[in-house]
Amino acid sequence: MSKASSTKNTILTARPFSPKAGELLSQVTQNKYETVSPQELNEVAASRVEIILLDTARAEELPILSVESLSRFPNLKLIQSTRAGVDVVAFEDLPSQVTICGNIGAYGDQIAEHVFGMILYFARNLGISNLALSKGLWQIPMSTFLRGKTILILGTGGIGESVARLATCFGMRIEGVNTTGRAVPGFDSIVAIDRLEEVLKRADVTVIALPLTVKTFHLIDEKKLRAMKPTCILINVARGYIVEERALYEHLKNAPSFKCGLDVWWHYPKKGEAFAQKFPFLELPNFLGTPHDSGIVPETEEIALLSAIKNIGRYVRGEVLKGVMNRNDYLGLKELIARAT
Repeated sequence: MSKASSTKNTILTARPFSPKAGELLSQVTQNKYETVSPQELNEVAASRVEIILLDTARAEELPILSVESLSRFPNLKLIQSTRAGVDVVAFEDLPSQVTICGNIGAYGDQIAEHVFGMILYFARNLGISNLALSKGLWQIPMSTFLRGKTILILGTGGIGESVARLATCFGMRIEGVNTTGRAVPGFDSIVAIDRLEEVLKRADVTVIALPLTVKTFHLIDEKKLRAMKPTCILINVARGYIVEERALYEHLKNAPSFKCGLDVWWHYPKKGEAFAQKFPFLELPNFLGTPHDSGIVPETEEIALLSAIKNIGRYVRGEVLKGVMNRNDYLGLKELIARAT
């Protein structure tokens, strides 16, 4: 981090920069900005903070976005997260002139590999076969051949596009759902979200890759689950609260041929706490869970930081930004979650 000077606008960040990231930041900002950490920040530097770069998944960084902290930054224009999702941010507290961007596309390829790991686990009955062999039983279950099957991807952003690319390699028909039904390369067809129930009925695999907003909260409820094929594989790598928790558990318990893989949850353990949910999902044979690690590989930190810096470059050059979040989609979200907890 550089010390505050008297001439440059400031990028406030707690992110450590690799040499490659530091070089890229200097290049895209044309050396017109200095970087300052929260520990280095004084009132003079605070008055020049124009950009905040932070990891919205790290609780220790979120105080930067508190009402008290934000009041120190009269010239703040852009908040850039190194994470794709920004639903933890209190949008009610953000000044109206501030744009907030998620890191769209930075985690797509990593998460897509995880998605297909879960799909193949169920399609090829890997858990069932391993368990049978461990008991000395030679049983060959009926597996699903993915070629020619339909995969429905809810969300056609960075993660959705990466899942679609892998699905192409498996010879699947790729359908998508987004807000408007706009076409996206790599998808055979896309419909608007108000037609979701219609397309759920024909999907062999459904992948949730949508942001959590007031519009997607409990989007997948009992009615939507019943609309899916009884043999559907449902994968959620977005946010837990997009799916209604009780409805999913009851559906899995009552429809054993229906399968679900979750990398995201409704209740996350605090440090030192045991992991637990309201319902015993992990006791179900048609369920697979992972600890929200679908995007975590050794390369991710650098990939995400470089992607965020490139978006800062778009801001500096006056270009269209990627991942701009509509604050109206998030106002009231915390209240919805609180009522469901």
